[in-house]
Amino acid sequence: METALELKGLCHRYGKFQSLDNLNLSLEPGKIYGLLGRNGAGKTTLLNVISGLLFPSQGQALVFGRACYEHPPVQKRLCVVREKAAYPRDLRVREALRLGRMLYPNWDEDYAQSLLETFELNPRKKARQLSRGMVSSLGLVIGLASRADLTIFDEPSLGLDAVARERFYDEVIHDFENHPRTVIISTHLIDEVSRLFEEVVMVDGGRILLKARTDELLSRAVTLTGAKDAVERAIAGHSVLHRDELGGMTIASIVRQPGDDYGDLQVDPVPLQKLFVYLTEGGRL
Repeated sequence: METALELKGLCHRYGKFQSLDNLNLSLEPGKIYGLLGRNGAGKTTLLNVISGLLFPSQGQALVFGRACYEHPPVQKRLCVVREKAAYPRDLRVREALRLGRMLYPNWDEDYAQSLLETFELNPRKKARQLSRGMVSSLGLVIGLASRADLTIFDEPSLGLDAVARERFYDEVIHDFENHPRTVIISTHLIDEVSRLFEEVVMVDGGRILLKARTDELLSRAVTLTGAKDAVERAIAGHSVLHRDELGGMTIASIVRQPGDDYGDLQVDPVPLQKLFVYLTEGGRL
């Protein structure tokens, strides 16, 4: 099976700083992935290498079996919507769409026009007249309408209010159902968008921390709340991801084990964002 994205021993250095350290990863086509990492974890560098803006110091980043920096035609199958897209100040929204139509063979002009209405963008406005949120919305329109085989959104919600963000999430789901492709969303608003992710890739310190199905990942940990003695008995022998005291109660997030019996304790799932925090702070599943 053709892979949408494959990293083989990928490394990148800025001088003596190792920004990407021996990344190995394979993403199947036709799925929505979440790319999660703290600031400075290497996500932006990784996206720049994937798209051919940076050369790897070692290893390969292959998009549908080809490296963008060696095989420019593969770029027609890749659309990267960047966190801080810089459009020429006098470029009009409609002209940006015209460029998208030229760049992406799968471009859907009718969908693009519909998205302008969804995100309330005036096609006659120039880039310098757009707010931060409008610039982000323009990127979302281009990314969605591109219908590129691999579409990457880097912090797509920057400057968007809650209504616009929900519209974006709904559009991703709806368009994916009708026109499947590979989508990667890199975001810090993890819980808000986690319902979209079929699989999650976590990056930390320039390395792949894990790659897992979202449902399987969430099933591996629980949060227990109750009296201290009861919680301590329940978590004995477990890997504890986090523990806290609140109002005379003990709250502990643990890795589940087969046959666990938590008695009368309150049992809650660990949200993906908290799980991400615990794992990047040294927790292990």
